[in-house]
Amino acid sequence: MDIIQRNFLRLLKSGAFGQRERIEPMSPWKWNRLYQLSQMHDVTPWAYDGIMMCSDDFFMRIRPAQLQIWKQSVAEADKEIVKEEEQHLTNPLLNHKLQQLIEQEHDSPTLELLLNIIRLARFILTQGINMRHLLELGIYLRTTKDQIDYQQLSEWIKRLHMGKIVKLEAALLVQFFDFKPEEIPFTEATINKATIRVAEDILKTSSEQAAEWYFTQGKNVFVSTTNSGAMMWHVRHSAKYMGYYPSEAVTNFLANFAHSLSHIEE
Repeated sequence: MDIIQRNFLRLLKSGAFGQRERIEPMSPWKWNRLYQLSQMHDVTPWAYDGIMMCSDDFFMRIRPAQLQIWKQSVAEADKEIVKEEEQHLTNPLLNHKLQQLIEQEHDSPTLELLLNIIRLARFILTQGINMRHLLELGIYLRTTKDQIDYQQLSEWIKRLHMGKIVKLEAALLVQFFDFKPEEIPFTEATINKATIRVAEDILKTSSEQAAEWYFTQGKNVFVSTTNSGAMMWHVRHSAKYMGYYPSEAVTNFLANFAHSLSHIEE
């Protein structure tokens, strides 16, 4: 992890969780790269809050012109957690179980935490781990910890066959935001080599890679991608994370493939 990524995580921990950490000195170019990283992961408001919290740090040296760009981006950004109108899984059997839970539990804090977990899981399978979803999961977990029925949540996770991917999410909260394993009692949060590799990939992956993955009709009868690199990235990515949630990963990939084919002109 390089200095830009380290400072990026320090600002997020400060802005989202109030954890003060010393900032390492960086050049204007590196501060610009950190800004781009925060934009890519859609966490600029929290990173900016971290800058404000650490403003008295000796090495918090950002040029006024750069700081103005941060302010403008924050003014245009939406920091509120946006709930999807309908949360679902692509696996029909698992989705049926999920919809039953949603109908039975309505708006309980435990259910909302489950939906945050699922939201991140689906994003992992489709585009990679977006830091915003992980950050929102951590914020919700810490702000509602006394309202969660952890035993019930563990049972739901087992029912939806999400054990492995939930362990990954928990380990990343520990890795990135210094969560303690006891803060995540509904699963194991163990850092291992696989988790570290995933963590390294997160800070390299752009969600735009997946957004570009769709097909168009060429002059011939074959369907081709407008960005073959993006398509191959998506295929490799799906294969990489399939083991974390196999029962959902296959149908998720096929659903995305079918959605891509819908862009073909008749």
